[in-house]
Amino acid sequence: MRLMEEKQAVRRAVRARLHAQPPAERALRSADACAQLIAHPAFQRAAVLLAYCAMPQECDPAPAVLAARAAGKRIAFPLCLPGNRLALYEPLAPDALAPGSYGILEPVPARCRSVFPAEVGFAIIPGVAFGRDCSRLGQGAGYYDRLLPELSCPKAGLAFDFQVQERVPCEKWDVKMDLIAENNGIIVNKMYSCL
Repeated sequence: MRLMEEKQAVRRAVRARLHAQPPAERALRSADACAQLIAHPAFQRAAVLLAYCAMPQECDPAPAVLAARAAGKRIAFPLCLPGNRLALYEPLAPDALAPGSYGILEPVPARCRSVFPAEVGFAIIPGVAFGRDCSRLGQGAGYYDRLLPELSCPKAGLAFDFQVQERVPCEKWDVKMDLIAENNGIIVNKMYSCL
């Protein structure tokens, strides 16, 4: 099976499980995964976080975002740009996020402050599936593939336990996560010694 076909097969299988998960279970498992993140020293040390607004079936970082705000941290969110690129913005008003690309809440630049990737101290990254070696399989559009090399901070995949597999198909240029937080614990990339 070619790599692209293998990626699509994994995406189909995981998406089916994501869509089958009851909303109450999804919320509970999201909270458990976020609790793993919140307790991590790299999360606690960071002054500026990158998070995302979850699609309905995704592991939701909202509990971690609330904890970060309560701790006085700044939080940036991605905005989809042409060319499958992401720009980062910190919301400055209650109405600073609005439905954008793919129906996902995104920053409204006029109500936000621009954030450079170098400012981010800890990044919470979505994915369809993750490997135990901290590899990541995204949705397929390459938005995060373009952003991840620009981030010099710890990068944490956020997932439900069934999204973490023994291995996921990846390309040589794919950036691995430094850790994966899932509802049952944390997997740390052994190659990243600063965590």
